[in-house]
Parts: sequence; structure tokens; C-alpha cells
Amino acid sequence: MGTPVVNLLARASPLSAEKVRETGDVLGAIVSMLSDRLSPHEQSLGIKALALFAKENPTHPSWDEKFPLVLDCLLDHIKKMPTAEFYGPVDFIRSPSKNLSDCHQMQHLFLQGVRSLLQFVPGYVGREQTEAIICCMLECTKDAPFEIVHTAERALQNLIAGANPQTCFEYLLPFTSVQIDLADKSNPSALLSTLRTMKHLIDRIPTDSLRNALPSLLPLFHATLSHKSVDMRKATVFVLVEMHFMLGDDELGLDELTDCQRRLIDVYIERHPKRLNMMAGVAPKPSTRPIYA
Repeated sequence: MGTPVVNLLARASPLSAEKVRETGDVLGAIVSMLSDRLSPHEQSLGIKALALFAKENPTHPSWDEKFPLVLDCLLDHIKKMPTAEFYGPVDFIRSPSKNLSDCHQMQHLFLQGVRSLLQFVPGYVGREQTEAIICCMLECTKDAPFEIVHTAERALQNLIAGANPQTCFEYLLPFTSVQIDLADKSNPSALLSTLRTMKHLIDRIPTDSLRNALPSLLPLFHATLSHKSVDMRKATVFVLVEMHFMLGDDELGLDELTDCQRRLIDVYIERHPKRLNMMAGVAPKPSTRPIYA
């Protein structure tokens, strides 16, 4: 079941449904509709037809062959969209914000196309596609408006819900290797989105992998906890809280934090559903997520 936004995108319209019915090679026709040579309106119909086909035909045999082609097409458009030129108006798009430029409106549309794949046909995402999606989603957040950043982060959440968590963690780690300027109030966008994504991933990663990453992550966390950006500090706290339940305080070196930082983390630990369940004597529910070797 997709989220409301993607379900709305996948709702059949007369034109998008017609595009799905009128050809035997649906995915091939959709890729053609996304061509740079076509108008934004035609590309929009292609995205809607893609979401509709993914929702109604998630086991269609054409996905085996065409899924990488479709995904690469979407990612290529997302990467080049900020500097794209269009052959027609884009004011027909139901933009999440009237303040978005034409380029960002189209980029947002292609991001929703990626989300439709990740929600309706996630089983076709392999290791190579996982790396490509993570890199594209994080890189497109640079200097981007809120709507683009938010949708890219939601796509990452869709990805990690079904992909191998260890693989996702491996491809997220390079985006934590950045220099932090504590005097800068702006957010390093890719890092902030990486931390927000990690929060949803930590409890699915083997503890050995988490321990191996601590030498590089802990110095970063100490820096981001002192960042002037509230969002950066908050994202760091949430990651540390998740790690607390996996590794405990000693390995995280929480005693080395300032009293204020430690108290803040403790507050969120006490509010965490796991702590509340422990206090109530409720056993954790068994995970329904797939198990990876």
C-alpha cells in the first residue's frame, strides 16, 4: 500500500490509463514519454502512467527486464532537472508549493515517480540500484527547497523499508565524511538527510557493523551536537538515541558530552517507545521485515 501522495499519483486518469492500455510494451512506452524531447505535460502523463502500472501490475514480467531502465531514466532526470529547459509550460502540475520554480516542480514530479517504484515494486531494487538511489536522493538536496529535500528523504525511507539494511548503511556512510563548520548556521543538506535516514535504519543493522563505524561517526556526532542548526542537533540526538538501544551508553561515549547534551539525549531515551515498553513489561513485537543474509 502506497502513501496518500503516491496513491493519488497512481490514480487512473483518462489519459494516463489510455497510455497504459494502448501498447503491449507499457514500460518501454513510459520511458519514451519521459524523453527530453517531449513536453512537461507528456512527461507528467508518463509519470502517472508509471505509478498506475506499478500499483496495478507489481508482478508483471516486464519489470524483470525494464526496472533498471525505468529507474535510471527517473534518476537521470532528477540529476539534470535544476538546469533543464522545457518545451512547454508546467503550470498544469499540482505543485506542493506555488513558490517552486519550473525546474523544481518537474524534479519533484520525478522524485514521486521514484517513490512509486519503491512503494509498489521494491523487490526489483538490487545492490547497484540501492547505491544509485541513495546517491541521487542525497545529492539532489543540495541548495534545494524544502519540498525537494522532504520528498527525497521520504524516498530514502521507502528504500530502506525494503532494501538490505546493511547495504543501505554502507552507502550512507560516505555522506557522513564531511567537514563541519560550527560557525555556519546553514545545514550541510546531504549530511542532515543522511542522519535523518539513519534514524530509521539503526535498529536493523548488525551491532558489529555499528561498532565498526563508531570511530568515524562519534567525532562527527560530537561536532553536529554543537552545530548552530537546531535541525542538525536534533537529527544527531535521534540517531544517538537509536544507537543507545543497540549498543548502550559506554560504547557511545555519552559521558564525554556536555551536561546539556546528555540531558537532552536522556529525555528522548525516556520518551522512546522501546523504553516505555520496557517500563510497562511489554515484550517487543517480532519484526515483519525481510531477513537478509
